[in-house]
Amino acid sequence: MLKSIRDCIFGTLEDEPHTLTDGRSPESIASDILTKILNADTRDSLHKQLREEVSAYSWSEAIAKALLHGLVNAIEAGTEMAQAAADAAAKSKEAAIDFAIEHPVYATLIALGILALLTPWTLEILGFGELGPIEGSWAAAWQSRWYAEGVPKKALFTYFQRLGMTWHWTF
Repeated sequence: MLKSIRDCIFGTLEDEPHTLTDGRSPESIASDILTKILNADTRDSLHKQLREEVSAYSWSEAIAKALLHGLVNAIEAGTEMAQAAADAAAKSKEAAIDFAIEHPVYATLIALGILALLTPWTLEILGFGELGPIEGSWAAAWQSRWYAEGVPKKALFTYFQRLGMTWHWTF
């Protein structure tokens, strides 16, 4: 029992097997779990089904990775989620709105933090690169269409380009 607790907290020292004792791969187990998540009718039935699945096979990093990969694929494919997943999304949205109403200062700080994290990425996606507008990008098209004669000193384009050239955070 102590070994299980230690392994849960610190992970196992040996490599995880790619198949479990009954011959099922982590991908197969993750697929079953994902199917249950996407098709459960209620939160209670989903909770019960997942508890049975996880207790039967334990939990491992390989299963978690396979499940995360499956969820990403389902979201990218636009898979329609069942009522339980839709309820979870609705409750999350409601909780976020309630939090923002009850704690406007914290919500503002969180929003500013997210904005600060996304700004360098957004600038690069739009085409404001370290060495100037990126060829073939939206920024290059904007510059060629509106500023063919030169970009004025205090134009919004100048501000974005300066940020694109100087603001690069990596995490």
